[in-house]
Amino acid sequence: MKTLLRSTMVAMTVIAAIMLLSTSSSDAFTVQSSTTSSFQRSHSVKMHQAASDDNDNNNKQEQTSATASNIREQLEFIDIDNDNEHNNNNHNNNPIRQERLQRDEKAKQTFTSFGNELWDLRTNMQTLSEQLLDSIVTSSSENEITIRKRLRTLESKDPEYVYKTELEKFQALAQSGDDALIEEAQVHYDLAMAARSRLPQFNLDGLWVGKYGKHGYELINVTYVGDTIMAFKVTGDKNVPRGELTFQANLSPFQPLVVNANNDPDKDGDSNILPPIILTDKAAKKWGTNQLPRYKGLGQVAEPGYKNSQWMDGQLILIGEDYFSFAWVPIEQQIFFGRPSPELALKMLKSTTQTPMTTWEKPPSLDDDVAVLKDYVASCLEITAEHLDEAEEGSEFSCIWTGAETEECYFE
Repeated sequence: MKTLLRSTMVAMTVIAAIMLLSTSSSDAFTVQSSTTSSFQRSHSVKMHQAASDDNDNNNKQEQTSATASNIREQLEFIDIDNDNEHNNNNHNNNPIRQERLQRDEKAKQTFTSFGNELWDLRTNMQTLSEQLLDSIVTSSSENEITIRKRLRTLESKDPEYVYKTELEKFQALAQSGDDALIEEAQVHYDLAMAARSRLPQFNLDGLWVGKYGKHGYELINVTYVGDTIMAFKVTGDKNVPRGELTFQANLSPFQPLVVNANNDPDKDGDSNILPPIILTDKAAKKWGTNQLPRYKGLGQVAEPGYKNSQWMDGQLILIGEDYFSFAWVPIEQQIFFGRPSPELALKMLKSTTQTPMTTWEKPPSLDDDVAVLKDYVASCLEITAEHLDEAEEGSEFSCIWTGAETEECYFE
C-alpha cells in the first residue's frame, strides 16, 4: 500500500509539473516558441550545428531509429493500471519491458560505471596509448599488437568512448545512402544508445530542486534536444519566471563549435568538455568520486519582470547520478540540484499556483476592509517564514532531500 501511494504521488507530481508548464505564457518544451528570444534561437541552432549539418540520409536514419525506440517505450507502459492487479501482472510480464530490462542489465555489465573505477580505466587507457606510440616509433610490431589488443579491451568498457565511436560509425553508414547498410547502421546505433544509457549526463531527465539565492528553492524540469541538455523552470521567480529556460549545455561527444554568451566562437578552444574538478579527500569520500566532470554551457539571467534577459557563460558539473550543479561563471553563482521527494515537489507546485502576496509600503489601518487586513497578515507570515528558513537548521528546506538526514548540502 505504501509503495502504491508513493507511486501515485510521483505520478501526481509529474502531471502537476506538466500542467503547470503547459499553462505558462511560453511553451516550455519548444525551444523555438514565439516567446523565445532571437538570440536564444540562434544560439540553440549553433549549439546543434555540427550534428544538424549531416545530410538528409543520416537525419532520416537517426529519426527512424529514435522513433522505433519511442514506440517501444510507449508499448511498454500502455497497459499500466494501478487499480487493476491483473494488468499490473501483465505489465510485469510485458515482453517489451523484459527486453528493455535485459538491455539495461547488459549495458550495466558491459560498461564501467561513473566514478573512480571509470577514471582509473581512462588513466590506464592513456598509459597504453603512450606505450603504443613508443612501440610504433621503435618498430616493435609484436609489442604493438599486444598493446592494441589491451587498449581495445579497455576502450570497449568506457561508455563515453563507445558512444562517440559507434555514433561515428552509424553516421558514416547512414551518409553512404546505401540501403543495404541500414541493418549494419542500426547495430552501431543500438550500441551507441546502450553506451549513452550509462552516462549520467544523459540521464538527468525530470524534476530537480535547487536554491536560487534569495529567491529560495525552485523546481526545474530537465529534458534533452539531441545531446543538448535544457533545464526549464517549473517554479520561477520575479527575474526568470516559470516556463523559461534557466540553463542549457551541449553534451555532444563530437566537440562542436562552442560559442560564448556574446555569440562569438569560444577563445578557449572548441571543446565543450572542461577539465574535471579534483576533490579533496574529504569531499571525495562524501560523494564517492575523486573528480567531477564538467561541461561548458549557458545560464540565463534577467532583471525583475523578466526584462533584459541574457545568457552568460556557465558550467554544468556532474556529481554522480543523484546530484549536479550549474555555475553562472561571471556572477560566481553556483546552484546545487538534487531530486525532490514527491511530497516536497507537490508542496512547491501548490505554493506556486497560489496568488502572489501583495507588497506593502506601509501597514493598512484598522478601518480597511477585512480582506486587505488578511492579505497583510499573510504577507507578514510569508516574510517571517522566509527569515526562519534562512535561520533554522534542519528544516525541510535547509538541505536538498536525499532520503536521509545529513548536515552537509554542498560539495567542497
